[in-house]
Amino acid sequence: MTVVYDADCGVCQASVAWLRKRDRRGTLQFVGNDEAHLPAGVSREETEHTLVVLEGGRKLVRGEAVARLLRELPRWSVVGALMRLPGLRILMDFGYDRVARNRHRLSSALGMRACATSSRPRTAERDRPGAP
Repeated sequence: MTVVYDADCGVCQASVAWLRKRDRRGTLQFVGNDEAHLPAGVSREETEHTLVVLEGGRKLVRGEAVARLLRELPRWSVVGALMRLPGLRILMDFGYDRVARNRHRLSSALGMRACATSSRPRTAERDRPGAP
């Protein structure tokens, strides 16, 4: 299963790190959208606003992609299965879209350095490890 994500997004990078830590079977392959060549059927523009999961011939995005990834993780599979329920899928996509629209702002607010778009200028004090 291939996961294509926005490599310039701190929230996305933190999510990938969280997934890597829990992918004990090693079934997930991660591809940042900063790679020279993206998998077939995935555009760079698309990955700037949504996570893309490729599984066989299927392409999953937004809440459906998150639910599929969670189903792959041993302790999270039930949560991923519940997220597929019709009413929850609508809420998941709504929530996903809200976070995706604000991910650079959220990354900056959380002090993540990955995002090129920052609402606050960096200072030497803030760039120190462990600084707020």
